[in-house]
Amino acid sequence: MAVAVAAATAFGLSSCSAGQANTAESGDTLKVWWWEADDSALSAGWNEAIAEFKEKHPNVNVEFELKTYEQMQQSGQLLLDSDDAPDVLEYLKGNATAGLASQAGLLTDLTDVADDRGWDLSSTVQDVGLYDNGLMGSGQRYGVTNYGEYVPMWYNKDLFAKYNLSVPTSMDQLEAAMQTFVDNGITPLALGSADYPGPHLLYQLALEKMDEKSLAAYQRFDGDVDWDAWMYAADTIKDWTAKGYISTNSTGIPAQDAGNAFAAGTYPMFFSGTWWGGSFAKDVTTFSFDQFLFPGTGFVPGSGGNLWVVPEKAKNKELAYDFIETTLGQGVQNELGEEGQVPVAADTAAITSPVSKQTIEQFTELQNATDGGLAWYPDWPVPGLNDILIQNTTELVQGTKTPEQAVDSIRTAYEQGRADAGK
Repeated sequence: MAVAVAAATAFGLSSCSAGQANTAESGDTLKVWWWEADDSALSAGWNEAIAEFKEKHPNVNVEFELKTYEQMQQSGQLLLDSDDAPDVLEYLKGNATAGLASQAGLLTDLTDVADDRGWDLSSTVQDVGLYDNGLMGSGQRYGVTNYGEYVPMWYNKDLFAKYNLSVPTSMDQLEAAMQTFVDNGITPLALGSADYPGPHLLYQLALEKMDEKSLAAYQRFDGDVDWDAWMYAADTIKDWTAKGYISTNSTGIPAQDAGNAFAAGTYPMFFSGTWWGGSFAKDVTTFSFDQFLFPGTGFVPGSGGNLWVVPEKAKNKELAYDFIETTLGQGVQNELGEEGQVPVAADTAAITSPVSKQTIEQFTELQNATDGGLAWYPDWPVPGLNDILIQNTTELVQGTKTPEQAVDSIRTAYEQGRADAGK
């Protein structure tokens, strides 16, 4: 947390340069895109950024457009390459998205901008904005994040207490808890396998059998991938579905619906990211909730958050840089914290949100872990893998594919993408 406070100080000092660096004239327009829902913590923080930006630039028009995650996942490069591209936008981190766009020359290199403006981006959480020939983690800076995230298991404390269940610290205990719920006519896990929670769960299960070496092989193309770990994950998904821990009906459910069902008290557990913290704090009114890390491994899906990027075709780049700088300022950072997010440069002592205090502390521990830690996300290595992961997780739950068939499909897509990348 000391790192976050130090970073906040650095950003606070550099924010004075925003007005000096700005060369905008009256009538200029800043076009901003993101896809976060209006009631989300990120939307609240970034709307605060727009408000602060307008105060500093009263003669600049701000045009905001709400996009969708699917839109940017599937058509991001086409939108970036358009003459109507925005000046600054939220974009997906990873080799398959920002990496590919940077390689194609569609993103502005922010390395010198960050240096000239004095942005302190030395924390490893900012490595998601670095790309070397399309590979994330080092090289030139093409994006900046202003929050972090990881994927815990959210759970209904009241239902756990009702059935005398403790927070699981092993896979055996987790499965025993889920069996208790099934025995009492309750489906334990809100999944939403038609969306990212399905692949996230599959990946978390694979991480149970991974170490630093096999993780580096999968994410960084450094060695041979351990596909036996993925077979274990696929077998477990099949087994959990057969035992009733996961409903076959989840195959048609998107992430939002699964999260809403957990918030309504329908399911005792929901495996999904810290980005839900703010909405749960507002929406969960009939029970107490909390979170725990998936037992059995020190690895957790997570990283720095999605990126603010500036398209190469942006018409007002200096204004875009000013906006990014504003999102890193303490006002916006503290707002993110109060809304339940994991800010990267907040004054943590000033944040009162219990959900955010917990997630900031846990994220800091994961970021600094020497055994395990943040394991990035399963779809990052190659383009198109997200759709393959969703499709095969769905078919596993439906029972229309065997674990062997599902893993073979994922492996084929991964290895083709890796070969195309020359790795």
